[in-house]
Amino acid sequence: MNELSTSFLNIENDKNIILEKDKVYHARQDDSFIKTGYYCSNTARRTEKENPEGLRRSAIFLENKKNITIDGNGATIIIHGKMTPLLFDRCENITVKNLTIDYACPTMTEFKILSNNNGVCEIEINPDCLFEVRKNDIIWLGENGADSKPYWSDSYISNKRYIKILNPETGLHHDFNRNNLAFESIEQIGERKIKVTLKNKDVFFPAGHIVQTRNIVRDQTGSLFNRCKNLCFENLRVKFMHGLGMVSQFCENVTYKNCDFTPAEGRTIASTADFFQFSGCKGQLEIAECQAYGAQDDYINVHGTHLKIIRQNKKKKTITVRFMHNESWGFQAFEKGDKLEFIKWDTLIPYAETTVTDYKRLNDTDIKLFLDRPLPDDIKLRKDVVENATWTPDLHVKNCRFGPTAGRGILATTRGKVLIENNVFDKLCGPALLIEDDCNFWFESGYTKEIVFKNNIVNQCEYASMWESAPVIRYTPKVMKEDSEEFVHGKLVLTGNTFSVPKEDYHSIWLEYLGEAEIKDNIFDTHYKITTKCVGKVIDENNKVNV
Repeated sequence: MNELSTSFLNIENDKNIILEKDKVYHARQDDSFIKTGYYCSNTARRTEKENPEGLRRSAIFLENKKNITIDGNGATIIIHGKMTPLLFDRCENITVKNLTIDYACPTMTEFKILSNNNGVCEIEINPDCLFEVRKNDIIWLGENGADSKPYWSDSYISNKRYIKILNPETGLHHDFNRNNLAFESIEQIGERKIKVTLKNKDVFFPAGHIVQTRNIVRDQTGSLFNRCKNLCFENLRVKFMHGLGMVSQFCENVTYKNCDFTPAEGRTIASTADFFQFSGCKGQLEIAECQAYGAQDDYINVHGTHLKIIRQNKKKKTITVRFMHNESWGFQAFEKGDKLEFIKWDTLIPYAETTVTDYKRLNDTDIKLFLDRPLPDDIKLRKDVVENATWTPDLHVKNCRFGPTAGRGILATTRGKVLIENNVFDKLCGPALLIEDDCNFWFESGYTKEIVFKNNIVNQCEYASMWESAPVIRYTPKVMKEDSEEFVHGKLVLTGNTFSVPKEDYHSIWLEYLGEAEIKDNIFDTHYKITTKCVGKVIDENNKVNV
């Protein structure tokens, strides 16, 4: 085991660990902590068996620890291979500060288009990327492991790769069909320069742009924190994350303060997916004075998980529920004493509640729940879902800068208090704020009570037109009942914000199944339009339009 991991093998409670000042520690996937059973929301696909054992390779692993501070003291951890650098399980009062995490060879590859003459192009591979030209193929490579073989390898046109093109001058991304990257010929003409001929010579492939290709297999994450309480990250610098970002799963009270999640110099990507993922958490989530840019997905996603009811036993007051999405399964979704709500599959409206008295894991997808009261009479088996109503957090995001990115800003489907204030959202492919809730697609729960979005700067967001009219604020819960007139979400307060550079010739705010919207005292650099469907009261006043 490497030097860094060894220092955490027998750590005791109530201890501080101070790493050697400014030292560079190397953590390799084959000489670090290797743990199984750590299934993670929104990650490895079950049917493809991408991580069937919930395996995590970690540089720092803490289990059932309390009152520990890890002071990086300016040190850097360099990851070799694919890893989940920090893995904390059922810990309490843990602080990590003054630490940098980076990859020696990111799993996200980048190359610059130097020239394009009627489909005959020269490209230059980023210095951090390892590769080989094999006949008419470019093979992206990881570093060699202990067995002298690469940790990973992919063809440049593999179906494991998702591709976008970045204009480094504007910070804007363009979607790119993998098939359009097919080359008729490939010739290495320098250490990192390659001459290629496009099969489709008319495809958008402009000189000066950067082609980003990410491995879509989420077998590891930026870090994983499972059923922890009171986690604090201060002055954390993360330059790259594989698979998914910093994942807090069934954690209570998590704080990120003055953290930097931006690419290392010379790169344009810092995360292959979301930056901050909070799944089934509770208490207070706070992200303050942080900056992040360079991802191919969202910045912040706060949600629970809807599980479908597949069996019931009214006499014994039990139900069997199932994880439905291919990327969320296997983890412990309930504890004794958790409050449970029954949710209608077509309206997303709760219709009964109960308490879990016990649970039994039947397999990777199915859980049997023992409940404290009789089941409702109108359960629609294999349609209706349940939500764990105990694990629904408050969220406070303040004084942060997000963007540019190829994803969206903040997704927050939690009934807790949500306050998003004094942030900058700059050049996002999607909306700055997206509120959904569904039990038929991603199965990410649930409904919201009040979201306050105030004093933020929103610039050139939803530029990729992911949705009709390119709304920068979007409420679109996935209601399946066409004639439903029931509000899914409670109230939106949109006040004191500045909106500029819309995709269309007006700013779009799109609201569906929302009880109340208060939109006032905002500044728009052109006209704005509020589109509603099944919305109650809308207050639209004192907004200023500077055409």
